[in-house]
Amino acid sequence: MKKNIALLTGGYSEEFEISVKSGKVVAGHLDHSLFNIFLIRVTENKWIHYAEDNLESEVNLNDFTLNIHGKKIIFDAALIVIHGTPGEDGKIQGYLDMMKVPYNTCGRATSSLTFNKFFCNEVAGSLGVHVAKTFYLHKRDEVRTDEILNFTGLPCFVKPNSNGSSIGISKVKQAADLLPAIKRSFDVDSETLIQQFVPGTEVTCGIYEKNGKLVVLPLTQIISHKEWFDYEAKYTDGLADEITPAPIGETLAAECREISAMLYRKLNCRGIVRFDYILTEPSFTDGSRFFFLEVNTIPGLSEASIVPRQAASVGISLKQLFTDVLNETMNHY
Repeated sequence: MKKNIALLTGGYSEEFEISVKSGKVVAGHLDHSLFNIFLIRVTENKWIHYAEDNLESEVNLNDFTLNIHGKKIIFDAALIVIHGTPGEDGKIQGYLDMMKVPYNTCGRATSSLTFNKFFCNEVAGSLGVHVAKTFYLHKRDEVRTDEILNFTGLPCFVKPNSNGSSIGISKVKQAADLLPAIKRSFDVDSETLIQQFVPGTEVTCGIYEKNGKLVVLPLTQIISHKEWFDYEAKYTDGLADEITPAPIGETLAAECREISAMLYRKLNCRGIVRFDYILTEPSFTDGSRFFFLEVNTIPGLSEASIVPRQAASVGISLKQLFTDVLNETMNHY
C-alpha cells in the first residue's frame, strides 16, 4: 500500500521562494509508485494543500489531516522542505512530534541548536573542530566597536545569528563600516555575530543516512566570482563555480568527510544535512585546516543545488536520494 506523504514547503522567512522551488523539485522526483504526495504550503496563518485540480484544502492542525472530497487523509510521514523558520529551527519538528508523525529532518532539539549559529559553533568547538573567533551581540547590548575589533580583527564578517542563504551578512574591511553592518544584521535578527575572517576556500560536505549507515557524499569546492559567497552569488547563475568533487586532494577530502561524519553523529542529525567549512592556508593554523562555518539541516534540493549535484556525481539520482530518505524516516520511528 502506498504511503501518504505530506510535503511541507514555504515557511515564513526570507527563504520562502527558495523553499517553494525546492518543494516542487522534490515532488517531481519522488517515486509516485510508492508514495501519495500531498504538497502543502506552510504560512503563518494556515497550511494549504494545492491539488492538481486546483482544489485548495486547509490542513486541520488539530490532528494534522486533510479532508479532500469528503475523504480524510492521514499522513504516514512528513517531508519537510522549508529553509529557515519554521522548518530548520525546530518549530515544525516539535509540532510533528506531538502529532506522532515521522519526519525526514533532524529532531526539534538538534534543529533548534544548529539554527543558532553561536550555540552550534560553541558545540563544534568543544568537539575539537576549528571555528572562527566570534563576538556575540544582542540587540539590547551596547556596541563597543573597539572591543569587538580588538577581538576579531579586520576584515571580519557580521551575520545574523539565526538565518540562512547569507541574508543580512556583511564583510567589513574598515572600522567605520562595522556599526552600519551590525545595524543591517539587526534588521534580520535580534542577535548578531561578528566573526574573524578566515582566509581560504569554501568546501561543503553532504551526508544522509541509509539503512542505518552514513552516506558521506563527495565534497564540493565553492569559488565565488564576487568577494565572497553571498546571497547573489548563491542564486545567480555564473557568479560562483561549484566543483564536485572538490580538487583538494584525497588526504584533505578524507579529513573533511571524517569531521562531517563525526559532527553528524555527535549533533544527532537525521536526514540530508550539509556541513560548510573554510579550508584555510597552512600558515593560518597549527592544526586542521578546516574551519567550521555552519550546518544546513535542510539544504537546497533543486537540481542545481549542491547536495543533489554531489549525489549525482556518484550515480545517485534525485528519485533514489529522496526514496532513501523517506524509507529511513519511516524506519526510524
